[in-house]
Amino acid sequence: FDPSKEADAATALIEQGVDVIMQHTDSPAAMTIAEERGIMAFCQASDMLQFGPTARLSSIIDNWEPYYIARVQAQIDGTWESVSTWDGIAPGMVKIGAFSDRIPADIQAEAQALADSIAAGDYHPFTGPLNKQDGSVWLADGEVADDGTLAGMNFYVEGIEGDVPN
Repeated sequence: FDPSKEADAATALIEQGVDVIMQHTDSPAAMTIAEERGIMAFCQASDMLQFGPTARLSSIIDNWEPYYIARVQAQIDGTWESVSTWDGIAPGMVKIGAFSDRIPADIQAEAQALADSIAAGDYHPFTGPLNKQDGSVWLADGEVADDGTLAGMNFYVEGIEGDVPN
């Protein structure tokens, strides 16, 4: 969490020609810069619409409230156990924000259908065939990456340019 550095990073990306940004920070700095510079952006963690009413296309919203309530209640009840939690769309820990009118209706419908399919368990985004950035096989045809595999990824998949930060 460093809004000044986040704003600098967003500005640098825009000055390099980026016309859509997405940040994985809790501050509105990148969204604010996107709004000021007239580019499009996606939000993460919360909706942030108020910081970029024309820039914001949609958002990934972290909904931790039910999880925290359940964990505190388990502690109160004496049933709390330490467990790894990797929840997503289906249990409601991750939500997709409303779509901007700047996104065509058919694309909105397609995105919503995909989110619904993920939530229903009919589609897993990390299903092979998928290759690593260097072209070597990561997931064979039909193979699905489990949560532990995803948490341990230290490479980009084919089609992503750049280097994984150290």
